[in-house]
Amino acid sequence: MKTNRLIFPGFWFGKSSVDEAKELATLGVGGFCFYGGTSEELKSLIDILQSLAPHQLLMAADYETGLGRWHKGLPILPTNYTLGLAGREDLALKKGFLTAVQARELGINWVFAPVVDLADTPNNPIVNTRAFSANPKTVSRLARAFSIGLSDGGCLNSFKHFPGHGSTKQDSHLTLPEVTKNLQQLKEEDLLPYRELITRADSIMVSHLLVKCLDDKMPASFSKKIMTNLLRKTMYYKGLIVTDALTMKATKGLNPIEAFKAGADVLLCPEDPFKTIKDLADTVKNDSDLKDRVFYSISTQEMMVARLNGTHTLPCRNIETACKQLNKEAAYSVLQKLDSQITLNKHSNITYLILDDNTTADLPPFLTALKENGFKLTPYKEGKKSDFLIALNFEDYTAFKGTVNLSEKQKKLLQNALDKAKKSLLISFGSPYINEDFKNLTTFLPLASKGKDFQIAVARNLCGFLNF
Repeated sequence: MKTNRLIFPGFWFGKSSVDEAKELATLGVGGFCFYGGTSEELKSLIDILQSLAPHQLLMAADYETGLGRWHKGLPILPTNYTLGLAGREDLALKKGFLTAVQARELGINWVFAPVVDLADTPNNPIVNTRAFSANPKTVSRLARAFSIGLSDGGCLNSFKHFPGHGSTKQDSHLTLPEVTKNLQQLKEEDLLPYRELITRADSIMVSHLLVKCLDDKMPASFSKKIMTNLLRKTMYYKGLIVTDALTMKATKGLNPIEAFKAGADVLLCPEDPFKTIKDLADTVKNDSDLKDRVFYSISTQEMMVARLNGTHTLPCRNIETACKQLNKEAAYSVLQKLDSQITLNKHSNITYLILDDNTTADLPPFLTALKENGFKLTPYKEGKKSDFLIALNFEDYTAFKGTVNLSEKQKKLLQNALDKAKKSLLISFGSPYINEDFKNLTTFLPLASKGKDFQIAVARNLCGFLNF
C-alpha cells in the first residue's frame, strides 16, 4: 500500500530543508503545501520535486488573496470580506480565475480556498477579512463563484474550515478554540454553505476546533463523529477530507494517525513527516478497513490529477493589468455600496494618522496617490488641530498573533486625534471591525483590503478620478 501519498508535508522557504523535501518526494508523498519564497524559488523547487517523485504530485498553497500575500512582487487581490461588501459574483469569479492562472504558472495546482467561515464574530483573531460575510447565503453565492473561477483557471479547490471557524474567539494556531453554537444554529448557519456547495468541493479542510454539540471530546480534525458520521455519511461528501495544518498548537499532544483513523484522507503539514510516514504504514499494515481508506484517498487523488492534466493551462498574459482592474472594480463597488459621498478638498489642511504599529518610513500607497494628485498632507502631531483628519488602519488577522483590531493605545491615540479635527475619515484597509463608538468621527470606511492596487484605486475614487 502506498500510504505515503496520504502525507502532505509543509515547506516554509527559509526554514525547511530542501534536501528533506527531496527525500520526501522520492518517498512518494502525495504532495506539498508551500509557504513564502519568491516565485522563482517556488517554481524551481516544484519542478525538482515533481521530477523526483514516483507519481505526479499535488502542489498546494493558501492563496486566499492572490499570490502576493506569500510571494513579494506578485499582485494582492481583494479580500473575501471586500468582495462580500461589493456583493458581486463576477468579481469573486475573476479573483478565483486570476489566482488559479498565476498558481498554475508556478506549478501550484491545488489552492486551499475558498474560506466559507462566517464573519459573525468581530473579535475573531483568525477569520476576520478571510470571510465573505456573516450571511451564509452570501457566503455560498460568492464561494461558488470563486470556486468556478479556480476551476476555469485550472486549479483544484478546498472549502474550509469545516464545520465552521467563524464564531470562535481564539486562534487555532495557538490553542484549541471552542464552538459553542448548538446543532440547530450550526445547521442553519455554518453548515449551510457546505450543504449548498458540497458537490463543488474537490476537498474540504477540517479545522482544529472543539465543536461541543457534535463531539465534546475531540477536535473536528480528529473526530470520527464529525468527519465520518457527519461529513461522509450524513452529508454524503465524496471528495478528499483534509486536516488543517498539523503543526498548529491546537493539535498539541495528538498523533496525526488518529486523524486518519477518524476519517481524514490527507494529513497536512505534520510536525515530523518522516515519523508520520512510518507510523501510518505500521498502522495500516494489518487492518483491511484502513487499507480501504488508503485506497480511497489514493484513487481520489489520481482522479484529481487526471482532471488537472485534462485542463489546458492558460498563459499569464496581462495578468498584472487584469489584477489591477479587479482591484479597481472592487474599490469602486465597495465605495458605492457604502454610499460614500466623500470628496477631498485640495485646499484643506489634511492631516493623516497611521494606526499600524508596524508602519515603515514609507507612505502607504493610498497617501502616496493622494500626494501625486496634488493633495498636501501633514502627519498628525498629538494635540494639534486639523481641518480634516484621515486615519488609516492596516491591522489585520495574523496567524499565531491571537488578537485582532485596535489596541487600547491605538484607540486612545485615534480618539485624541478625532477630538482635534473638524472633520474626519477613518479608513480600515485591515480589519473592518475597529469602529468602536469613537466620538467625533465623521465617516468610517471598512474597506478591508490593503493591497497596493486597491489602495490606489480607493484614493483615486475619493479624488474623483475613478471612472468606468
